Amino acid sequence: MADTSYKSKEKLKAIFEKLTDSSKENIFSCGSGVTASILALASTIAGFDKVKVYDGSWSEWGADENLPIER
Repeated sequence: MADTSYKSKEKLKAIFEKLTDSSKENIFSCGSGVTASILALASTIAGFDKVKVYDGSWSEWGADENLPIER
Protein backbone atom coordinates (compact mmCIF):
# COMPACT_ATOMS: atom_id res chain seq x y z
CA MET A 1 0.00 0.00 0.00
CA ALA A 2 1.29 3.45 -0.89
CA ASP A 3 1.98 6.03 1.80
CA THR A 4 -0.52 8.84 1.34
CA SER A 5 0.92 11.35 3.79
CA TYR A 6 3.21 14.31 3.25
CA LYS A 7 6.84 14.30 4.33
CA SER A 8 7.66 16.29 7.46
CA LYS A 9 7.68 20.08 7.27
CA GLU A 10 11.48 20.02 7.55
CA LYS A 11 11.90 17.54 4.69
CA LEU A 12 9.48 19.46 2.48
CA LYS A 13 11.29 22.70 3.24
CA ALA A 14 14.64 21.14 2.26
CA ILE A 15 13.17 19.90 -1.02
CA PHE A 16 11.57 23.22 -1.98
CA GLU A 17 14.64 25.24 -0.96
CA LYS A 18 16.65 23.27 -3.53
CA LEU A 19 14.11 24.05 -6.24
CA THR A 20 13.04 27.63 -5.64
CA ASP A 21 13.57 30.87 -3.74
CA SER A 22 11.08 31.45 -0.90
CA SER A 23 11.13 35.21 -1.58
CA LYS A 24 9.74 34.67 -5.09
CA GLU A 25 6.22 33.80 -6.15
CA ASN A 26 5.84 30.12 -6.97
CA ILE A 27 3.19 29.18 -9.51
CA PHE A 28 2.30 25.52 -9.89
CA SER A 29 0.78 24.02 -13.01
CA CYS A 30 0.20 20.53 -14.35
CA GLY A 31 -1.93 18.75 -16.92
CA SER A 32 -5.23 18.98 -15.07
CA GLY A 33 -4.59 21.06 -11.93
CA VAL A 34 -4.71 18.22 -9.40
CA THR A 35 -0.97 17.63 -8.99
CA ALA A 36 -0.32 21.37 -8.97
CA SER A 37 -2.68 21.75 -6.01
CA ILE A 38 -0.92 18.98 -4.09
CA LEU A 39 2.48 20.61 -4.70
CA ALA A 40 1.13 24.03 -3.71
CA LEU A 41 -0.15 22.61 -0.43
CA ALA A 42 3.20 20.91 0.22
CA SER A 43 5.08 24.15 -0.38
CA THR A 44 2.70 25.98 1.97
CA ILE A 45 3.30 23.35 4.65
CA ALA A 46 7.04 23.90 4.08
CA GLY A 47 6.61 27.58 4.92
CA PHE A 48 6.46 29.14 1.45
CA ASP A 49 3.77 31.82 1.44
CA LYS A 50 3.90 33.18 -2.12
CA VAL A 51 2.11 30.25 -3.71
CA LYS A 52 -0.36 30.15 -6.59
CA VAL A 53 -1.93 27.44 -8.70
CA TYR A 54 -2.69 28.04 -12.35
CA ASP A 55 -6.03 26.27 -12.24
CA GLY A 56 -6.53 26.45 -15.99
CA SER A 57 -3.85 23.77 -16.29
CA TRP A 58 -1.55 23.00 -19.17
CA SER A 59 -4.48 21.56 -21.10
CA GLU A 60 -6.15 24.97 -21.22
CA TRP A 61 -2.96 27.00 -21.82
CA GLY A 62 -1.61 24.69 -24.51
CA ALA A 63 -4.89 24.69 -26.42
CA ASP A 64 -4.82 28.49 -26.88
CA GLU A 65 -2.60 29.34 -29.85
CA ASN A 66 -2.39 32.99 -28.70
CA LEU A 67 -0.54 32.14 -25.48
CA PRO A 68 3.26 31.75 -25.42
CA ILE A 69 4.91 28.38 -25.06
CA GLU A 70 8.60 28.21 -24.26
CA ARG A 71 10.44 25.15 -25.52
